[in-house]
Amino acid sequence: MSTLKKQTIDFSVSNPQQTENLSLPLYQGAGFREDFDTWSLLQGGGFMKFNLKMPLQIPVAWTMNICAALVDGKANCPISITVNGESFVNSYSEHNANFHDVTWTIPADLLKNGDNEVRVTLDQSATTQLFIKAVGVDQAVLASQSIDLSIPNPSRTDQLSMPLYQGAGYRADYRTWSLLVNGGFMRFQLDIAEAIDVQLQLDICSALVGGNANSPSTVTVNGQSFWELNPTSGNFSPFTKTIPSSALKAGANIIELSLDGSATGQLFINKIGVYGG
Repeated sequence: MSTLKKQTIDFSVSNPQQTENLSLPLYQGAGFREDFDTWSLLQGGGFMKFNLKMPLQIPVAWTMNICAALVDGKANCPISITVNGESFVNSYSEHNANFHDVTWTIPADLLKNGDNEVRVTLDQSATTQLFIKAVGVDQAVLASQSIDLSIPNPSRTDQLSMPLYQGAGYRADYRTWSLLVNGGFMRFQLDIAEAIDVQLQLDICSALVGGNANSPSTVTVNGQSFWELNPTSGNFSPFTKTIPSSALKAGANIIELSLDGSATGQLFINKIGVYGG
């Protein structure tokens, strides 16, 4: 089950619909501006009170698609955000008159399992409105990210890296990395702040020998066997499996892909991806 799916409320319509975990049960001094096809905090002290239902206490990426409403070419629309009554964002000042995303990370200690109140308020000192086109949330423990292994020098992502490999390398003739010999391995490191369920995706295929596929491989997580792979095709396909939170820990986690001793062909891998959920 996903920890918190990425989801967005569209405020370019007069009657925005709640999502699975996010709703707007109350607002005051705020509403839809038909002339601009967007919701707006209309006056100082106006607010939008959101309810964020959390299945687990984890950090959350809070994203607002906003722009400043100008008066005589100037903006004065600071906003403050509280989470469960605690100050989270204090008088953020927006001056960009074009819609754009602004993201803040709500720390886990401001949240709780179940219902959470997130209140966005236009400061009393404001003299212009703030337009809000969309509000979205996503878990902030592990955003979707992948390492491209179709190139010889793959780059790490924010939380996923390949610190070690042996008996593996880049095959320029096939434009992919490969487990080259029995026992060859590629070791990946996944860094997460909290132990959550993680979706692991490997884009792999078998190197055919005499038209036959025989490249059984094993994935271990923190030294424990997790996944037995045996692709039967010479064409790349995504293989996906969820690593349970019980197999992971806060901090560095080792995910290792190795070619079994019984393999008679190589295993090609051209991407590894992870997502918390």
